[in-house]
Amino acid sequence: MINKNKIEIIKIMINEVIKIAPSFYGMSMAPRESWEKYGYALLTIAGSDGEVSEPEMDWLVVEAAEALDIGDETITNWRNFDFASGDLASIFASFNTLSVASFKKLLIYDAIRMSAADGEYSIDEREKVFEAANLLRVNPEDLLSIEALIEMESALDKMRLNIF
Repeated sequence: MINKNKIEIIKIMINEVIKIAPSFYGMSMAPRESWEKYGYALLTIAGSDGEVSEPEMDWLVVEAAEALDIGDETITNWRNFDFASGDLASIFASFNTLSVASFKKLLIYDAIRMSAADGEYSIDEREKVFEAANLLRVNPEDLLSIEALIEMESALDKMRLNIF
């Protein structure tokens, strides 16, 4: 049986991981010079259902941009980007995906998180994520694992909110 001290330690550790986790994976791991085009890729995927909703855009231009200290010029470029005409193959061709281990999986991870920021991960967004994973040569098992990870993170967030 776990005693109360161990439970408190576990709670503290989970809260610390939640605070620092974004710095260990996701967009923060992409090379700085790639952030603008990385954002274009995310916008193209999240906008595949016909719109980039306000929560999706906020995920990119507020949460991600603030956490990474992204400049106003890049944020303006993201806001003005025509996601409907975004071409993933062209955007991906500009990346040096060898510069960061797991770069391709990180992009898929962020694309799903941004696409689901409005509470809906639509079929169109799922199809575009699948297309992106194919273009990046992320295997289907890894894609399913990433989707499952995001679902677990969401469930943990809800659990944390219910507890506290």
